[in-house]
Amino acid sequence: MSAPAEPYVPISCALHSELELAAMRRRPLQLQLRNGRSLRGTITDVWTAYGREWLLLAVQSASSRSDYLIDLTQIEGAYAVQS
Repeated sequence: MSAPAEPYVPISCALHSELELAAMRRRPLQLQLRNGRSLRGTITDVWTAYGREWLLLAVQSASSRSDYLIDLTQIEGAYAVQS
């Protein structure tokens, strides 16, 4: 992982709190990303590195699991989903 080229713009405190709470409770959610993509999964970790905040999202399909490393500045919204 290397430092992104874009300047860091912090996310809202409300969104950050929601992401941390979802991670602590292992609550599934849907993330809406700024690029229009949407991912549904469970946050397994949130941390700071390279002057930014990151999360690891585990996305489970019927036959496999994929982990996505996401810069929090790329998240537009987070929505609870029924498990």
